[in-house]
Amino acid sequence: MNGRVASVLWGLPALLIGAGGLSFCPSLAAQVPAPIPVAVDTTPLSFLGFQAGLPIGTLRERGSQLGKGSVSCTRAARDLRLGECRGGLPELDAGRSVDLWASMIDGRAAVLTLSGRLPEARFARWRELLEGRYGVVPEKRQGPMRMLQWVRNGQMLRLSWRTKGRDLETSVSMVDGPLLDGWANQGKKPVAPAP
Repeated sequence: MNGRVASVLWGLPALLIGAGGLSFCPSLAAQVPAPIPVAVDTTPLSFLGFQAGLPIGTLRERGSQLGKGSVSCTRAARDLRLGECRGGLPELDAGRSVDLWASMIDGRAAVLTLSGRLPEARFARWRELLEGRYGVVPEKRQGPMRMLQWVRNGQMLRLSWRTKGRDLETSVSMVDGPLLDGWANQGKKPVAPAP
């Protein structure tokens, strides 16, 4: 071992002991703030009383009670685990009509979308409602479409809009990630780790 390497190696324990010694110094430990506990919001992402993951019966009930409309559902012919629900909810948004569409897996809404053609003031109210509940997020653009997106606990909620004449074509989509993943991975064998 040459002299330079030896001096660095001999100095390393002193450096480590010195750095470790700082943590035993009571005056310095008192200056380090304790970590602030963070409250984790476990409530599902929802909008106007709807959320991804709802069963068919609840979708129909909420469509009738909250929106004064009806929701009809059909099953896929090839895979009976899959289906689709659609409905017009004429009074869901303070007496204004909203359309509902849901992609169903095993009788639950994997993807649920509420949409409507909104005047600027009504759109602003939808946006303020979501940002007030879930926080302000950066706006993204993809061509003429703009969007805001929130993700938590395996769920995603996206507000999307584009200008159409004097109004805004607007949708709020809610996705249940674990439900989609469970369906996509159903029947697949787990991959054994490489030796």
